[in-house]
Amino acid sequence: MVSALNLFGRSIDTNERKGIKMKVKFGIMGLGGIAHRFAKVLKTIENVELTAVASTDETRARQFAGEYAVKKYFGDYAALAADPFVDVVYIAQTHDRHYELIKLCIEHKKGVICEKPMVLTEQQALEVTELSKINKVLLMEAMWSRFIPTFRKAREWVSEGKIGTVRLVQASFCFHFPYDPAHRLYNAGTAGGSLYDAGVYPIEFTTGILNENPAEVKAVATFCENGVDDYVAMAMKFESGVLASLSCGIRAATSKDAYIYGDNGYVVVYNFLGSHKIERYDKDFQLCETFEAEFEDGFCYEIRHFAELFRTGKVESEIIPHKDNIATSRIFEIVCEQIYR
Repeated sequence: MVSALNLFGRSIDTNERKGIKMKVKFGIMGLGGIAHRFAKVLKTIENVELTAVASTDETRARQFAGEYAVKKYFGDYAALAADPFVDVVYIAQTHDRHYELIKLCIEHKKGVICEKPMVLTEQQALEVTELSKINKVLLMEAMWSRFIPTFRKAREWVSEGKIGTVRLVQASFCFHFPYDPAHRLYNAGTAGGSLYDAGVYPIEFTTGILNENPAEVKAVATFCENGVDDYVAMAMKFESGVLASLSCGIRAATSKDAYIYGDNGYVVVYNFLGSHKIERYDKDFQLCETFEAEFEDGFCYEIRHFAELFRTGKVESEIIPHKDNIATSRIFEIVCEQIYR
């Protein structure tokens, strides 16, 4: 088959010239619960394929590969990164491993979709972002909730001024998980705690809706028996004048409905992580508009978006841009400085 190279060095065959989409071949690093969810959804998406999986436990990799009919499995991550038949890699390891694995993949010219939070510090975020641009390799955080139709519609309502000037955003992601110091959620060595695992969601919901990152951040927290944060409350102020009241926790559940208040009304995003329904009200609390979307698993939207970015030679998503990952990592550092001092 005749082929050519695009500006990013990827082969373009005659099928693509005819409008037939190239099949993007995925690998997965880290095979815990979230990797199973990703693999199941990937199997339902057109023009993508799960080609290889890797774990530090080769038996686990073999079992995972058998469950999802994957052709290749590896007992180490470097072998997957070096595989020439893998186009892109989904990183599903614990938070503390993201930075090193992103660099490994980029060095092998593999596109990367990495579980949230992408990295833990601003310096790490700046470094992997620069590496992706230098190497012309796609890098995107798997913040799936930004890709679902309800989030995008809420952002549209806000940007169109349908609730006037935004004044306040309220969002909370708190769930109950029994205390277990050996579990990754409560293990400081794997970057456990509520901030990294749960706090990233209300933070990136807010910055995504506003298309702005905060100028000021204040935080307080409580801690579990081994000193890891179990609840964090954050107040943020943006240059536009918007305030945000955000919280996260892992020892008691709260409502996941988010509110965006303007001077001419407000928007309710029900269950903001994976919302199927949003409503817009006027300043007199009268319902003006409802938007609903049906989907089985919201991962489908981020996978399709990421695959299309790869096909078109992009290095960054406009929905979850690198600047937001850098800002989120900086917020983590600010919050940790305040709560762990």
